[in-house]
Formats: sequence, structure tokens, C-alpha cells
Amino acid sequence: MEPIYAENIIRARNAAKEDECVIENHSEKGYIIVKYEKMELDEREFLNGQIVMLIPKLLQPMPEDLIQIKYPNPERPEWIVSDEEGKVSLGISLEKGEIENGDIEEIVNILKKEMQRMYPASKIEIENPVGEGKEKVYWFSLDIPLIDDICCHVMFFREVKGGLLMGTLDCSKDEKKMWKDALRQILGTIKDRYEKYE
Repeated sequence: MEPIYAENIIRARNAAKEDECVIENHSEKGYIIVKYEKMELDEREFLNGQIVMLIPKLLQPMPEDLIQIKYPNPERPEWIVSDEEGKVSLGISLEKGEIENGDIEEIVNILKKEMQRMYPASKIEIENPVGEGKEKVYWFSLDIPLIDDICCHVMFFREVKGGLLMGTLDCSKDEKKMWKDALRQILGTIKDRYEKYE
């Protein structure tokens, strides 16, 4: 009996550790709870008003001079928000074209392989999709080494009218758990105003 009792204690302790980053989704009330802290949300629209999404209030449009530094590639996201210092950023773009059944999963798999090719020492972390049907959001992440830090780079994808919604979230590896938990909650708030799904 004693070993079984000890195993139960170990299981309980492990479960408590997993619960250290408790998440409560109150997005319908305008906030989420991450690591016992309340994060206020704002409803924002982007891509010419087609997409509406709740995002943390602390993420505001990134200044143009900071965009040039953080996203020097001309093929940067169409819509970028960040915290005041630019340490956490969220970018969104629309890849135009028709999406067929199964296309998104194939696209995600191709991009995962490409990111793995570009960063062979980084492990791809596959997350469970958020939502159902055409509103399902696929996402994955990897840690990318920088000159002075390690960046957690998250990519997410969702079918919308006229194409594929593609987004990225970048933050320090130290804040990875918090921001991935926050993102998991807000991905379900994405709405496409131009499409009424059956």
C-alpha cells in the first residue's frame, strides 16, 4: 500500500507544478488570466476590416522606425503590433488564393520543414489546433537563436475568405510559456467578417 500512496503524492505534486501557469479564458468578458495575472483585451480589426480579433491591450501598432529594424525584409507582415519596447510582437498577413480541403495542413507541414531546414538546431513544437472546421487555427513554434537572446517564434494559420490568414508571434524564450498560453486563448477569437460559414 505504501508505494501506491507515495505514487499518488508524486502525481499530485507533478499536477500542481503543471498548474503553476493556470489559464482562465474570459475573452468574452474582455480579458484573459495568464500566470494568475489579468491581461486586458481589445477588439482590433485588420486587413481592411476583414478580420476581427481580441488581442492584449499592451500590444499597440509598432512604430515605423522599429518595424524597419525588426522586420527589414520587404515581405514583412501587413499588420504588426508590439509592446512598447518591441520585445513582444504580433504580425498578420493574408496570402490570397483559394483554399481547398486539406490545403492548410499541407501548407503548415511544408512551412515546418522549411523552418527546420533554416534552423536545424531548433526543435519544432507542434500545438493542438484551436477551433473547429473552417475556423480551425493551426500553429507551431520553435526557438530561434539571436545575437543576444533566444526568440520564441510562433506561426499560426487559418482559412478566411479569399485566402489564408498567416500570423506570427515573437517573444523572448523567457516569456515563451506566458505568451503561448495567451495566444492559445486569443486565437479562438479570430472572426472573418467577409465569410458566413455554413
